[in-house]
Amino acid sequence: MLSDSHPNALWLAAMYRGGAAIATDPRLSEDERLRRQQEHVIEVMERMSPDMVIHTGGVRLAATGGMDFLRRYVERRASLADANVQPLEIDQILADDHYGVIHGTFRTSRGEWSWTRVGMGAWRFVDGLAVEHWELSDGPAWDEFFLAGDPTPFTGSAQEFWTRGV
Repeated sequence: MLSDSHPNALWLAAMYRGGAAIATDPRLSEDERLRRQQEHVIEVMERMSPDMVIHTGGVRLAATGGMDFLRRYVERRASLADANVQPLEIDQILADDHYGVIHGTFRTSRGEWSWTRVGMGAWRFVDGLAVEHWELSDGPAWDEFFLAGDPTPFTGSAQEFWTRGV
């Protein structure tokens, strides 16, 4: 049964809430924030399978890929936004040995454009490792935001979009 106290739920909570706390802590200098974010990413990656699979948000930009794609995707996504996918409020996190879900409000911004939305993430676990993740958001709005952030017109595949230049 899914619960908020399962070890996988606690890991998801630490990942999402912990990252958000670092990103929004006004007491941190930019150097300290960067150092803590890097440490946080290292901790998170320790619970991800080297065979991790991600299913990105979007319709036109929906793509599926492994760990190499995930790393490139995260870098590219960050390059298209001033503030990447920031959790603002996490409503609920539930998990068991096999699956986890997170529901919350997230914001992504670029310049004057701030896109705030309710979204979800779904996770699959095997032997305590995250092996698969689905980003669940308003697909057309996802595409609109990230395509608009690219300075050159794009006509290739979603995989090509997310890995271009990284």
